[in-house]
Parts: sequence; C-alpha cells; structure tokens
Amino acid sequence: QQPVQQETRSTPVSVEEQPIQSDWKRPDRITPSSQEFKNRILTEKKNDIYMPKDKSQRKRLALLITNIKFYNKEYNRDGAEEDEKNMKWLLEALGYRVEKYRNLTGWQIDDAVKDFAALPDHEDSDSTFVVIMSHGERIKNKDAIAGVNHDPKNNTSDVFFVDEIFTCLNSENCHDLIDKPKVILIQACRGEHTEGDEIQSDAIPHTEKDFIPFKSCLPGTSAYRNPVYGSFFIMYIVEVFCKWAHAEHVMELFRKVTLRMENDPRFTGVKKLMPCIDRMSFPKHFYLFPGL
Repeated sequence: QQPVQQETRSTPVSVEEQPIQSDWKRPDRITPSSQEFKNRILTEKKNDIYMPKDKSQRKRLALLITNIKFYNKEYNRDGAEEDEKNMKWLLEALGYRVEKYRNLTGWQIDDAVKDFAALPDHEDSDSTFVVIMSHGERIKNKDAIAGVNHDPKNNTSDVFFVDEIFTCLNSENCHDLIDKPKVILIQACRGEHTEGDEIQSDAIPHTEKDFIPFKSCLPGTSAYRNPVYGSFFIMYIVEVFCKWAHAEHVMELFRKVTLRMENDPRFTGVKKLMPCIDRMSFPKHFYLFPGL
C-alpha cells in the first residue's frame, strides 16, 4: 500500500514548471488526501465548502462523451481515444462511476445528458462531472458541440448546444443534484478553426446554481489536440488533478491548469490557447479529497 502523502498549505504553481511534452504520459497515481487534512478543512471551512458524503454511503456519477469518428472522415479526431482513456481513469480515481458514450449525434448527446440527469443514484451522490469532447463552434453566440454527422460544408444542423447541460441539471429538472457541485468540462473549439502539422484543432429558486463549467478555450478560438497523445487541455487537467487535488479545491485546480497553459510556449503565438470558466455559480469551495 502506498503511503499517504502529507499536504501543505496552498502553494502557488511555479511559472518555471516545464510545459507538458507532446509525448506526455499520465501519472501512475493521484495523490491521496490525508484524513488529517480532510478533518481540518471540514472543521475550519465548514460554512464555505460543499460537504462531502461518506465514501461508504455515496454513489458518485460522471458522464463522459467523446466523439472521435465522424461521418466525414476528414473531421476524425485523431488522438481523442487517449483523452477518453485518461479522463475515465481520472474520474474513477476520484471515486466516480463513469457513464461513457462514444461517437454520438447531436440529438444522441441530448438524450445521453437527459438520461444521465434522471439517474436515481444522484440522490446518494455529493457531486457530479459532465465531460464532453468533440469538435465545436459558436452558433448565434452559443457554444455548440458537433455530432458525428456534423459537416461544416454539408450538414451544420447536427449539433448539441452546451446550454442544454445547464437546463437538464438545474434545480427544476434534477432535484437530486440541488445544492451539489456540478463540474462541466468541455474540450471543443468555440469559433475559428486552424490546423497545423503537429497540433490539430477541435473547432466546432436560483434554477441554475452550483455549476462550474471549465472550457478548453475562449470564445472565438480553437482548442488543440495532439493527433497521437490527445488534447493538451485534458493532459493538463489530469496532471494538475493528480498532483494537487489532495490539497486544493476545484477552482484552484482550474487556476493552476490555466496558468500552466498560459505559460506553454506552444500557445503564445499564432496558436493561442487559454481555457476559461464562464457561467459559474459556485458559492462554495469544492474539495474532492481523493482516496477518502
């Protein structure tokens, strides 16, 4: 059994940390939280955090949708298999049972999200993740995820609008997730498309509360993917979560991901890449406490 590493107080990510290499390999393990750290956070910040359920009593669920093969093979997302594998591993390491789908049309994505929202096990959960990876674009100033029949030249109607995730999981339509954190990860473009030889683009009460959507790029920009090893956004998420989730809340983890990507020299020129959080409604901090 691996020894539990002891945590320290929040430590800023050094800008000197090396950027992820294109042949990046997933860490072997996620650093676990110690019981001492968890007890301290639950005591000192009990009014400022989402309270986790006991591991023996909860049923955490996550939705993972990955579009890889498209009707028009020109738009196949080479390397996305690695993203799917790495995200499934990370979510399971964090204690989530993963509902996994691959190669869906826009309406099938809509059905999958609605079916996921209706799962009865959410009642016994303390949080959820929704991860969707595909091509994407902006349509009438809204983020749209491309279904596998989507073709920018011949069929632009096969899309799923990201707004529907919020509708399906809000307090009116998903009572079992009221007051529970809902983390949304979107790996897709949000506007223009660019291509490169080594990096490919992925372009295509309070009813809404406790959401935090983290998207791979800003509106009007492209998300990039290595055709062998997967998306840089996903690589950075997995690496940062493995290293820091034992001691930091989710917002701080996303800040660390953003800082790492901001300082990656591959994305400071023509190929700009900056993840962002928008439409956030997180009033509290969300600690994952891996291993506990």
